[in-house]
Amino acid sequence: MKDFAPIALVANVPLVLVVHPSLSVQSVPELIKLAKQRPVQLAYASGGVGSPHHLVAELLKSMTGIGLMHVPYKGSAPALTDVVAGHLQLMFSDPVPVLPLIRAGKLSALGVSSAMRIESAPDIPTIVEAGVSGFEAVAWSLLAAPASTPPSIVDRLNGEVGRILTLPEVRQQIVKVGLSPADALSVGEVQKFAAAEIRRWGKMIQLAGITE
Repeated sequence: MKDFAPIALVANVPLVLVVHPSLSVQSVPELIKLAKQRPVQLAYASGGVGSPHHLVAELLKSMTGIGLMHVPYKGSAPALTDVVAGHLQLMFSDPVPVLPLIRAGKLSALGVSSAMRIESAPDIPTIVEAGVSGFEAVAWSLLAAPASTPPSIVDRLNGEVGRILTLPEVRQQIVKVGLSPADALSVGEVQKFAAAEIRRWGKMIQLAGITE
């Protein structure tokens, strides 16, 4: 917040909770039940400590009281590869790489982390619909400039990005790559959003005892 001047929120990145088919669970409640029967025996992969995949899984743990073992990787691609291979049981993944694997039957989708279903996979329920009330967490893409950027420039860029994001072809492309177009926000609203997200996930990091 000190080094950058937030300009505009571009897109939200919902994550998909997937499990290896060998786990034989078809829903979030079934996963929760199994995890409580086998505390800390199920392992989830992530793209690294503090990554969105890690933090969203920790949020699920905290809201459901289940125990899962975290196995961090140096990036989400190798993490997903090992889940597909069955070396680990589950993970939260970005939609783009995981949706073809779901359609091919190599992974089972239990839910998406966003408040609404995603347009690129409308058949996958939200985790709220699956039974975890109040669960909502997405990664996001935000355009920012150095903190020394004149406010007039920041305001103009905010307006231009907001205009561009209303273009149908732009929104279609954002959806095509598995993201959700963000609503147009003023510079002040973007700053409040970023500050709130920092507070929210800072608390989760402390609650989960996450360190480097």
